[in-house]
Amino acid sequence: MDKDSKQAKQTINWLGGKYHGETIQGIPHGKGRFLLPNGTKYDGEWVEGKPEGRGIVIYPSGGAYKGNFEAGKKDGFGIYRNPDGRITRGLWEKGDFIKPVAGEDLNSAEHPAKKREEIIIIEDLTFTYKSGKGVFDLDFSVGKGEVFGFLGPNGAGKTTAIRNLLGFTRPEQGRCRINGLDCWSESAKIQSMLGYLPGEMAFFDEMSGSQFLDLIEQMRGRRRNSRRKDLIERFELDPSGRIRRMSKGMKQKLGIVTAFMHDPAVFVLDEPTSGLDPLMQNTFVDLILEEKARGKTILMSSHNFEETYRTCDRAGIIREGFLATVEDVHSLKSSQRKAYLVTLGSKNDLEKLRSAGLETGKVSKNTVEVFVAGNYEQFIAALAQCTVLGLDVATQSLEQIFLKYYGREVV
Repeated sequence: MDKDSKQAKQTINWLGGKYHGETIQGIPHGKGRFLLPNGTKYDGEWVEGKPEGRGIVIYPSGGAYKGNFEAGKKDGFGIYRNPDGRITRGLWEKGDFIKPVAGEDLNSAEHPAKKREEIIIIEDLTFTYKSGKGVFDLDFSVGKGEVFGFLGPNGAGKTTAIRNLLGFTRPEQGRCRINGLDCWSESAKIQSMLGYLPGEMAFFDEMSGSQFLDLIEQMRGRRRNSRRKDLIERFELDPSGRIRRMSKGMKQKLGIVTAFMHDPAVFVLDEPTSGLDPLMQNTFVDLILEEKARGKTILMSSHNFEETYRTCDRAGIIREGFLATVEDVHSLKSSQRKAYLVTLGSKNDLEKLRSAGLETGKVSKNTVEVFVAGNYEQFIAALAQCTVLGLDVATQSLEQIFLKYYGREVV
């Protein structure tokens, strides 16, 4: 259908119920609300008369589903809330629930979150942009002395959630708290004590780095201290030059010093190593581990799984605004499937390896790709029966880990 023929919002009779929203050629198309005769309500996106895209269904029983639809049926990742308040997260296909995906159940008295002192708390957080993107029903917490990784591809909702934590935007639903303070109504108090590193930093470009750091300290009501000097030396930052002449990496170092120099107890860091070279990334990891040992609470978004694995206790994966899972980082690490490229002495060796019950992939001459996920004894025993001329390994990327929770390629 021609998108240009979409009409303004109107109310029409549709499938025995009432629809109010955008239409095309007299049928629902775009964003709209639908009320069925039995009291079921749907609010979301439509394509040619059927729910398609993101939406929410509220049932007369009190239950509700929020997630993806395709051709009128639940399809993709979604969250179902039972009438008794219990939540089921997972993947749906053509209306059927096919795969549960773990989330953090803060309502459970047995959950570890109830046994630790919670410093950062996000409860039922929903914030939607005009485009329909945003974050939906986020529930997780970060305990005192914990480093929590917040993972997801670009556009998944990480920065949106962080903006709500900083009080830059007001949630449509739910709330965020840091140290018992409401992130919207008490944002000024939170920001004065927080160490925050934004994903996209804005500086006064005509200032020097030193002038900028002086300004931030004045705004915080603090004086220059030895910690500032130590951080500058540690990250090999020359703050004397004008900011507009600094490289991306130097500006990132300046942002790190700004976030850490007042020695806060809580940090919110959005892609903190973006633009840093590998040496400085290692320096940053060491800094996080030291802060963790001092009992600091850190929420850190990242694209770098190895960085997350080295620093974080738990990690949450966000998918199209929904929290797909919260897991111990060691569980995520163990879920990695490693691909080994094995070069063998002969085609006979190749057949031996294939018949050993291992999962194999691409083959080029006498080189075969072998996938191993914990079954190393079987893999080593199979190699021992062959003449191995070469062995290379390629660890699964963070994007490939996302496939477990996304069910499709991540861009």
